Amino acid sequence: MESIDFAALEDYIYENRLFDEKSLHGLSHWHQVEFNGLLLAKKTHADEAVVRLFALFHDSRRIHDGYDEEHGPRGAEFAKQLRGKLFDLDDERFQKLLIACQKHTVEPSTGDPTIDTCFDADRLDLGRVSIVPDPQKMATDFGKKLASKLQNVPVKGHREWLRTQSFIIFPT
Repeated sequence: MESIDFAALEDYIYENRLFDEKSLHGLSHWHQVEFNGLLLAKKTHADEAVVRLFALFHDSRRIHDGYDEEHGPRGAEFAKQLRGKLFDLDDERFQKLLIACQKHTVEPSTGDPTIDTCFDADRLDLGRVSIVPDPQKMATDFGKKLASKLQNVPVKGHREWLRTQSFIIFPT
């Protein structure tokens, strides 16, 4: 398995971001997506390295917080530029990362546990923009279960609930 210095990669990506540091799609979102993805991966058996890379790249090339249709494909292109320089993955895993970045806002699911885990990791953080994730729009069964529980949690408390209560209700 490849060794990836995620902290150094995160620093580089963040320093080379296109958006304002106060963005709703910035570092705190990336960290929550990583947390959500690793939580989901315990049940979906997704590739954790791909999930962590997705958390860093998926919104890294946004130009603003509004509708930005091409941000996912731009994030995938950025990953291509950094592959072999700041991180490496074999071709199959790298392809999953690219698809997850490119399609995370337009594809409901793919049937691939790793890509679908990436999609749900992002969707479970919709509470930051006052949107309650819809269980029917989640790509994994575990994502659906988590989103169902979030229906009864105040939207401002979604991140805290995921970080503290999800382990109690859904032990690993």
